[in-house]
Amino acid sequence: MSFLKRLYYFLFGTTIGIIILMFVLDKKESTFNYGLDKRVLNDIYKKEWIFLSKNDSIIQDKKIFFNRYDVNFSLSNVELDSCKIYVIEKELKNKMIAFQVENCNKVARFKRIK
Repeated sequence: MSFLKRLYYFLFGTTIGIIILMFVLDKKESTFNYGLDKRVLNDIYKKEWIFLSKNDSIIQDKKIFFNRYDVNFSLSNVELDSCKIYVIEKELKNKMIAFQVENCNKVARFKRIK
């Protein structure tokens, strides 16, 4: 069997395997949080959310939060023992929306900052 034929079979099998994995993992709603940013957002995503002001509850869907917001680690305070404070932000129509999130063991408290 020539090299090109083996390469064709390999690429065909790999493509079929990737397509099957995409369907299986999509139904399980699996996430692969390899980056520090996504791991922090996933940790906040799993907790109960408390907004300190009713006007702060811009985030209505948790999936939108997880996919569109980023953590600004330069403004965050992760050295605290009890509840770490993260600043998450998103640019919307040339306007920056930012929240200060107090990430405790079971609760995440959101406070909107300018």
